[in-house]
Amino acid sequence: MSVILETSVGDLVVDLLVDQAPKLCENFLKLCKVKYYNFSPVHSVQKGFSFQTGDPLGPDSRDSDGGSSIWGLLSGPSKRTFVAEIDPKLKHSERGTVSMATVPSSRDADERLAGSQFLVTLGDEIDYLDGKAAIFGKVVEGFDVLEKINDAFIDDRGRPLKDIRIRHTVILDDPYDDPPGLVVPDQSPVPSKAQLATVMIADDEELDVDVDEAAMEKLRREREARAQALTLEMVGDLPFAEVKPPENVLFVCKLNPDLELIFSRFGKILSCEVIRDKKTGDSLQYAFIEYENQKDCEQAYFKMQGVLIDDHRIHVDFSQSVSRLSNLWRDSTNSKRQRQAGGFGGISSLEKKRHYREGEHGERDSRYRMVFNKDDMSTVSSSSVQGPPTATATTTTTDEVQQLRARYEKADQAHVFAFYDDLSAADKTALFDQLKSFDPDRINVLADRALHPPSDNEAASPPSVEPLPAAASASILDSDKQQVAEWYNAGLGLIAGNKVAVVLMAGGQGTRLGSTAPKGCFDIGLPSKKSLFELQAERIVKIQTLAQQHTGQATTPVVPWYVMTSGPTREATEQFFQQHGFFGLSKQNVIFFEQGVLPCISNEGKILMESKSRVAVAPDGNGGIYNALVASGALADLRKRGVEHIHAYCVDNCLAKVADPVFIGFAASKDLDIATKVVRKRAANEPVGLIIQKDGKPGVIEYSEIDKRLAEATDADGRLKFRAANIVNHYYSSRFLDTIDRWAQDLPHHVAKKKIPFFDPAAAATVKPDKPNGIKLEQFVFDVFPLVGLDKFASFEVDRKEEFSPLKNARGAGEDDPDTSRRDVTEQGARWLRSVGAILNGDSVGVEISPLKSYGGEGLEAYKGQEITAPSDTNIVYIKP
Repeated sequence: MSVILETSVGDLVVDLLVDQAPKLCENFLKLCKVKYYNFSPVHSVQKGFSFQTGDPLGPDSRDSDGGSSIWGLLSGPSKRTFVAEIDPKLKHSERGTVSMATVPSSRDADERLAGSQFLVTLGDEIDYLDGKAAIFGKVVEGFDVLEKINDAFIDDRGRPLKDIRIRHTVILDDPYDDPPGLVVPDQSPVPSKAQLATVMIADDEELDVDVDEAAMEKLRREREARAQALTLEMVGDLPFAEVKPPENVLFVCKLNPDLELIFSRFGKILSCEVIRDKKTGDSLQYAFIEYENQKDCEQAYFKMQGVLIDDHRIHVDFSQSVSRLSNLWRDSTNSKRQRQAGGFGGISSLEKKRHYREGEHGERDSRYRMVFNKDDMSTVSSSSVQGPPTATATTTTTDEVQQLRARYEKADQAHVFAFYDDLSAADKTALFDQLKSFDPDRINVLADRALHPPSDNEAASPPSVEPLPAAASASILDSDKQQVAEWYNAGLGLIAGNKVAVVLMAGGQGTRLGSTAPKGCFDIGLPSKKSLFELQAERIVKIQTLAQQHTGQATTPVVPWYVMTSGPTREATEQFFQQHGFFGLSKQNVIFFEQGVLPCISNEGKILMESKSRVAVAPDGNGGIYNALVASGALADLRKRGVEHIHAYCVDNCLAKVADPVFIGFAASKDLDIATKVVRKRAANEPVGLIIQKDGKPGVIEYSEIDKRLAEATDADGRLKFRAANIVNHYYSSRFLDTIDRWAQDLPHHVAKKKIPFFDPAAAATVKPDKPNGIKLEQFVFDVFPLVGLDKFASFEVDRKEEFSPLKNARGAGEDDPDTSRRDVTEQGARWLRSVGAILNGDSVGVEISPLKSYGGEGLEAYKGQEITAPSDTNIVYIKP
């Protein structure tokens, strides 16, 4: 039994598994029969993972109901969804697996409901979808079409920039009787106005037969040109471009009609070549400008980069890469198995062009190298390229460079330019851009404060330190169940209303764990082999589902996840998410941003150079999150989404309750600007920072600042007086974060004395010192606490064994290591099962419960009375979704 899906990028032939999934196949066949899928957009593409379609309008349309089953079309909204049959023997093991998208049933968490939307996998072994999407077919022809969809350029929500749509469906065989009331149209229906309103950049199908053919062709060409222009702006590449320009050629984006006139004032222009559509000749609003010499080219770059002309902020780059993409690679793609992902972007024929995009040792480089291959020059006109450029140095600087040099000289930091005149053009630009991002006067102020703190005589009197008042404290341990339930329900309501977002601090590497990967990629040794990132992502997936079930709404709410990385972890983190299909979250709702950096300072107060062309820098601490939210555009995105409540936490806590509805509900009910989770201090000498009030303002006192008297002080109940241990788990109102620009620059900086590699002019090399030679400056995330009054701040005590298990040390340390993290997760699962009456054979049996099964112990009633025995080799049971 087969169906042909005729799409705007080619045909897919799908064989249906009518024996294994009869109801799913019947639904799909009948929807195809009534032409329900015609003009349905591919509304989500996750490269190497899957694409999704089947909603006639797509999720961007206000009129969309998410799609309906055939029975819903015939009988009304009550039958819009049906219980999907999920055969556990069917796996998403091969590219081209076709399955119905499903959501959990509000009646039974073990049931999943399907409608009309379906997915097609774009890679092998997509086991994440097993048990979540209901398989009913396999693509048997059209694997070249899967390649085209996989390679489509998409926006930040995963939607193709150029529409990909199902044009027609053809049923080759239908073994099912038509249900009563089914009406088969005589011909394919014309797209509705609501469908036409969803068009972004149309495919080549002529939708309006009344439009003049010439007008349609003009419209098509304009749309095609816009699409390719957007492609070039986003990825810096074009499918038909041939070469890499030399150093006297500028690449200009956002073309202005007076382009050549504007740029001619910087020197003699030999040629001005506009990039045009290969098929139509239409301008793509980009051009190459070739100057007579490199000096003029460099001057134009520094003068014109980022200039606003006619409401367009142009982009200029004299080392922009455009490389040839051969159409030959698409041949022989109609094979069932996916091509090996060798070469650049999975295309082996581009391997020889890799040097355009990477540094000598494969490191990520913000600028592209000036390299030519003889083979790459086959179709280059002599007017634009005279031959491979020579590595000529220039001793002449632009006014901007001179001005910047003067600023650093005035600040007594002139040494950062010591080797500037000897650098290549690319290295000059890189150093200029880096130095331009710092304020040398402010760096001097920070360095002076760090290296010359006030003496004891000059310092102010010690602050008054007290616990937070009762009005600014709450404890889930001491609150009654009804109060906790009210907070929980309030939080779920806010999540259901798309008012909650999560910010993850994930800039750290796993160096202390014996790993070079980002810490969030670390596997703590659970039976599922899930990383910290996956555990936390699945908690977001689950809490979205619980919020939807709580309100009974038709659509699943969105909790956007803002992941703060650092320079060393950014690329690896993004790749890890992509390789794992964003762990079931929509790509457009996972937003990566990068924390800032500050120069490293020598013990003499000088900015340290890592090399001739690069300043030694270090991340500005987790307190840099505030500036990073603004600089990256993440805060603007939060505003755009209408988010009002933000939960921020650190990646190394395997028990973190991400987007915790109880915490959100508590903070929102009190109209707080900042709240922070705490756990009860275990003992007076436990080395943890504490949440306190300092001179009447909320704050944190570090363990090293606490004397024995304070540490051991007790209250009237005999408990430690100072017991609120900080676990870096915070709530912010959007109202407060909207004021970041007023106070972020005034937050204090803290000093860390370090051994910092530096460039030694005498040795003409970077050396590693054997003792601390400088300082790194960092801010702490809690430095903002004193900015709010006690009426807008509160601590929220939670149960340590349920919510806090940090990963700090390598395996075998015995504390805060992978073994203790695994122990805490599995002991929690065992407690949850015992609480519903499950019988665990053995006191030491551990249980890993998938976050997709239960977020906080709910939904496990089916295990009441069940006997559970763990495998003898691990003594841990894994409860899957």
